[in-house]
Amino acid sequence: MKLVLVFLILLLVIRVEGQIKSLDSISIINQISYSKKLPFIDYNTNEIEFYNLNAIKPFFDKLKLTNDRKVTIFHFGDSHIQYDQSPGIIREKFQQIFGYSGRGFVFPYAAAGTHAAFDYKTKMNGNWSNSKNINKEINHPIGLSGVTIRTTDSTAGFQLQFYSAKEELKKVDLITLFLKTSDSSFQLKYRLSSLDPWINVAISSFLNNKIELKLASSFNTTFELQVNKTDSTQCEFEFYGMQLSSTSNKGISYNSVGINGASFLSFLKQDLFSEQIKQVNPDLIILDYGTNDLAGGKFDSIYFMNNLTKSINRIKEVLPNTCILIPTIQDFTVNGKNITATSEHASFLRRFAKNNNIVIYDYFAISGGKKSMKKWLSNGIAKSDQIHLTQPGYVLKGELYGNAILTGFARYLSNPSEQVVLERKPLQPILKDTLIISDSLAFNQNNKQPKINEIQQNPKNSSTVVTPKKKDEKINNSIVNTKKNKFHTVKKGDNLSVIAVKYRTSVSVLKKLNKLKSDKLQIGQKLILP
Repeated sequence: MKLVLVFLILLLVIRVEGQIKSLDSISIINQISYSKKLPFIDYNTNEIEFYNLNAIKPFFDKLKLTNDRKVTIFHFGDSHIQYDQSPGIIREKFQQIFGYSGRGFVFPYAAAGTHAAFDYKTKMNGNWSNSKNINKEINHPIGLSGVTIRTTDSTAGFQLQFYSAKEELKKVDLITLFLKTSDSSFQLKYRLSSLDPWINVAISSFLNNKIELKLASSFNTTFELQVNKTDSTQCEFEFYGMQLSSTSNKGISYNSVGINGASFLSFLKQDLFSEQIKQVNPDLIILDYGTNDLAGGKFDSIYFMNNLTKSINRIKEVLPNTCILIPTIQDFTVNGKNITATSEHASFLRRFAKNNNIVIYDYFAISGGKKSMKKWLSNGIAKSDQIHLTQPGYVLKGELYGNAILTGFARYLSNPSEQVVLERKPLQPILKDTLIISDSLAFNQNNKQPKINEIQQNPKNSSTVVTPKKKDEKINNSIVNTKKNKFHTVKKGDNLSVIAVKYRTSVSVLKKLNKLKSDKLQIGQKLILP
């Protein structure tokens, strides 16, 4: 009996380089834990949901093989994702269990006038222009990061510096740069420390907008890149993002990219998406948008059906075997008014998932459901805007997301052939005039698929869509009747995304009204409001 007990204990705790040696349902369940337990969180039913096992089976089958192959996850989203606190928790947990395969996507956000993720900071030198997927007018093509930077300055460069030299970072031995490769591009040089010599990188048009840097020395905390003009024909550098990887080709690569103020409509503006997502080839894509789409307070089912269908079609066209997970939206409040549309969105997404063979995560219900944001606020895990979370709140959110996937995986391991369909609540009819049809019938027909510029005019509730102009307001020319306009005084914790959601407008409108060239704000600064 003692020998059996010792064997079971060893089975659960033995790891190889931090990775669980035996992937069985019991060992996975033993990895599920929470930093705090709160009575209004539905921990007992915290699990991803699907109506057909094939919606998630390809991902789970690959997850079983992480000892021998790399599994890639790509998490897209808005301001909740840009800071990366929640995805960072998922990344750390999954890599502890399944093995490490790199930090994933990062970006020199300082060159785009906005903040980086929680675990690194960025610096830039020289003059840069940028385009984000939230902009009404986009001047540069946009890829996976949702933001592009461009320079014609031959002295320009940027630096990424991680706050701590984690042992895992030393395993990064491959950096993939996504950039414009043309004969007019500047050449590049990079180094991993200010004490290191510069390493030259040649850019040519045959490189297909991607360069792989195989590192000769161990990555520590810093990556510095500088343009390097070597010929009079070189006049530009356009950059879309970078991925930090390990060439060991096993474990988890968890990539997350978010843009403050982004929506499903923003995601559709990333015109280099198909080219770059095919190169990265993720096994699971998480589309984590919705807060900005619902910020106006009303649920527009046609808007969501159009944009969700178009988003899924875009992925399936290039990656037909990739699984797609879409979470519902946490309860939130705008300007003192609770956004009840989150409940309608959750019901809609259930029906949409059934007809489009995708996985959903009902984070709305799990996190407390209707009017639960006040409970998050009173427990110190939400910020005073009742939209964003505090650091402990984002940690809890990351734990919930990660554990929901792990619970589903453990269930699958216990019986791989079982068709498990979770339905915490019955499907509710949405609106009598709303017909949820499969994407093959609704939006793949010739001449019937909505164009992006047509969809932009449709939703009245999306904060990324420019608010209709009033008589005294001409946004494009920045002409504002200040007597009739209100102002917002920037206080601690404010950013453009928070302010845009609060006043039911968009980041791009605020920037144009106030002639802002970056997302940076100063405490006490007065902003003109539409």
